[in-house]
Amino acid sequence: MSEFIGRSISFGVAKEATRGTAESLATHWVRHTKADVIPKSKQVVDDTSFGRIEDADRVRTVQRWNEGSLEGILHADVVGYFFVNLYGSPTTTADGSAYSHAFILSQSITHPTLTLFIQDGSVRDVKMPGAVISSLEVTAKTDDYVRYTSSFIGKQETTTTSTPSTSTEYDFIARDIVVKTASTEAGLSSATAIKLKTLSTKWDAKAISDFVFGSTSPDNIYNGAFAITGKFSRNFLDTTFEDMFENDTQVYMQIAITGTADLGGGVNPSLTILLNKVQVTDWQRTGNVNDLVTEEITFKAFYNSDDSQQSQVTLVNATTSY
Repeated sequence: MSEFIGRSISFGVAKEATRGTAESLATHWVRHTKADVIPKSKQVVDDTSFGRIEDADRVRTVQRWNEGSLEGILHADVVGYFFVNLYGSPTTTADGSAYSHAFILSQSITHPTLTLFIQDGSVRDVKMPGAVISSLEVTAKTDDYVRYTSSFIGKQETTTTSTPSTSTEYDFIARDIVVKTASTEAGLSSATAIKLKTLSTKWDAKAISDFVFGSTSPDNIYNGAFAITGKFSRNFLDTTFEDMFENDTQVYMQIAITGTADLGGGVNPSLTILLNKVQVTDWQRTGNVNDLVTEEITFKAFYNSDDSQQSQVTLVNATTSY
């Protein structure tokens, strides 16, 4: 064993055939900028007395689990594994050598779980079963790739032997993003794109670890209450979003991210996020005397009872199925 840097860390993912049962091999190895899987535990001190003033003589571990985070450039194939856990298994249709995966939120709290694999150089080679995405945030700005940050929680890790290998990835930049709002879903197609400078969209699944007698590892990790929030900025051109904030206006929002790579037959990798009811929850205006005056809009997606959904994610990539 020897010292290593973060570039020597390999991170893999696989959808579990059985919830909480580790897969043998990673289906996809992830190119990342930061990857962590950290063992966590809860310990309790034996507070009984020996007739002396020392406060304790030992500690015992009562719960063990793993937590972690992953950051990197948003790639069209690997992000599907995150949405499988956040939404549930998608409906997939083929278009030549490309595949379209439509994710609609399952009302079950037992969405498919993931096995996460991490190889820390030559020091550690482990896998973490039963992993649930607790949050996923996708961010974009004009001078960078579209990026993501995810956090997850899973059962206690076990050792493994992995052979990491990476495959072709499809990325996105700000030029690829079109954001629209409209009073109806049908109106999105003809709506004018909003000229944004920054954008972030965050999914929060509020994962729940369930510990029971007989083991220190979680018996199950459930999907909890599901929330989507976001924020964007643009030049302050009019009072559209200020008025939305003050009047509790409800709109549909579509975030369409379409890359330039050809998956075959002229089909491009893409990620389309439909939010069925969006309201502005905060509005700010900024700008010094020598700067462009801009506005920052914070929004939240709500359940739309007319559509019976809050959101839908459609991912087009080269992955056959999830």
